[in-house]
Formats: sequence, structure tokens, C-alpha cells
Amino acid sequence: MPQTSSLSIICREVESFVRNGLNAGGNSVSVSTGAPADLPAAPGHRVNLFFYRFEPGGFEAGLRPGEPWHIRLFCLITSFAIDEDAIASGENDLRFLGHIMQLFRQTPVLQPAAVDGEEIRLQVIFSPVTDEQINQVWSTQGDTTYRPSLIYEMALAVITPIAPASQPPLVAAIGQQALANMSARQAGFSGIVERPVFNPVRIDVSNPQWQPALCWILDDRCAHTLSFDIDSPEFAAFTPRVWLAGVPGESVQLSWKVWDGAQWSDSGAPVAASPSHDAITPQAIPAPQPGTFPLPVTLPFALAPGQDSAQGLLRASREVTPFAGAAPIRLESNPLLINLYRSS
Repeated sequence: MPQTSSLSIICREVESFVRNGLNAGGNSVSVSTGAPADLPAAPGHRVNLFFYRFEPGGFEAGLRPGEPWHIRLFCLITSFAIDEDAIASGENDLRFLGHIMQLFRQTPVLQPAAVDGEEIRLQVIFSPVTDEQINQVWSTQGDTTYRPSLIYEMALAVITPIAPASQPPLVAAIGQQALANMSARQAGFSGIVERPVFNPVRIDVSNPQWQPALCWILDDRCAHTLSFDIDSPEFAAFTPRVWLAGVPGESVQLSWKVWDGAQWSDSGAPVAASPSHDAITPQAIPAPQPGTFPLPVTLPFALAPGQDSAQGLLRASREVTPFAGAAPIRLESNPLLINLYRSS
């Protein structure tokens, strides 16, 4: 038997959502996944999910083989209800399908699902089809009698790689250098280095879905990226500090990812913090406020013996619920990058 795949996990999540939404146990409903023609005979009401079509997500033209691949799913949801007391099977079909439509209308973005280290949130979109299209689907089901059905597009699911590609470090700066001849092309870089400029940021505090913002504070300057030779006096005197902007007093989470030379991975649990200002103004850095500004942070990594370089990526994030009954969404700040290297 094949091992569980990311596709099967995601489809089971959808099946579980429908089962829980219908209160299948309390209403004596059997919820299944598969082709309608292959359903074994069973007593009672049945609702079946048939994932019959799969398409590329359309956003990953240059994807490498070892990277997660996102696709769209198309699902045929069919009710196989029975007569119950004075209610005919046709009426029960409409009740089940109508409730499923309510479920997906109320929750168009499903709760996050963890799939092989990827967090997936399917958006479910009703897909109206013509009589010809619905006939094409049912004509493949042999002698199975057509039953009332719905079709939904679900995006984006993930196909995780068997062997993940190694992840490269991020670019912290660009530079330019002119050399006299080709024989010097392997020489160490000593040209002009340009790092990204940090522009002013103002948070719209009237928007419930505001996103936090971050910058490094070093030598009375704001920066997106920092780089240090770990044997340098500058690194010995370095104290990591950030400017966290948002709605003052509100809670956000600071979280790190670390690149160890091959992969990016989460490092430690998120740390709660509160914004000190509703804007970042690089040309007018406020006076220090002990404990709140600049905000001290702890680097989650150090270079091990024999390791030449590593990177850390810091983000601030918060969760909000767009409207009552909706799945929460995570709003993230701009990333801050720090490079540590050993020059000798």
C-alpha cells in the first residue's frame, strides 16, 4: 500500500470538515471519499467527496523539482440520501447539499493543516458547471444513477517533494567591483557594497488588520540587514535591538528562522512583544525608552566550530479573525536579516 501523501492528507482534511459540519455521527450520515461508482452498498444517508480533477496552481513557473508544488483541486460532492419517516430521499438530498453550501459559504478558507512541514489553508470556491460538464463527469461512473451534486474548486493544495531541495541563503547586499584583468576574477571582493534602504513606514492603526513593521537599530540607523564578522570588535560590541511598530500596547509575536548552511528552519518558540510606536521614521529615531524602545532581542544561533556562515531571519506577526466564524489569518511584518560569518 502506498504511503500517506500530502494530497491524501489534504483531502482527508476536507472530508473531516464536511463530516464535522454535518454532525455526521449525530445525524447518521456516512461521509466518504472516492468515485461514486466505487462506493460499496451501505445503509443510511451518504455524502461522498470525489476529487476528480487536479490542475497546476498557476503561480510557480520556475519551480525546482525539490520544492513544494501547489495545485488546485476540483471536488464533486454528492448526496445519497434515503427516505426517512415522512421525508423523501430527494428532500434529504437537498437538505444535505444545502447545509454543505452553507458550511463553505460561512467558512470559505479552511483551518490551517500541517502537511510535511508546510502549513496549508484551502480556499473553497463554488464552481458552477453546465449540464454538459456535469454529464461528462457522471458518464465515467458506469451504471451509477445521477444524484444531486455540487462542484467546488479548492486551492491551493501542496504536493511536497520526496527529497527537498537545499535552500539557499538570502541576499543581504549587492556590490560592484571593476578588476583590471581576468586573472583577478577569483580575488576577494573589495568593491562598493549597497544595502537596501529602509524607507519610512506608518501603520494604519484604524485598520483592524494592521501589519506590524520591524527594523534593526544600529549606530542610530535603521536597517533591513546586518552583517558581522564574528571575530570583529563590532560584533563583540553588538547588542541586537529592533524598532517594532504597530498599535502600541497590542501583542505581537517575534519569531526566528535560521539558515544552517543547507536549510531554513524555525528556531525556538515565538516571543510576545508590544509595539512602541505606530510608525518607523529612519530620519527621526526617538530617544531610548528603557524596556520598550529599542526592543532588545536575542540571537537564536551562533557559528559552530568549523562553520563559516549562518543567517537569521526575524519577523513579527499577529493573528486576526476577519469576521465572526472565519478562520484566523496571520499577518506578518517585513523580514529582518542578520548574517554572521568567519573571515579567517
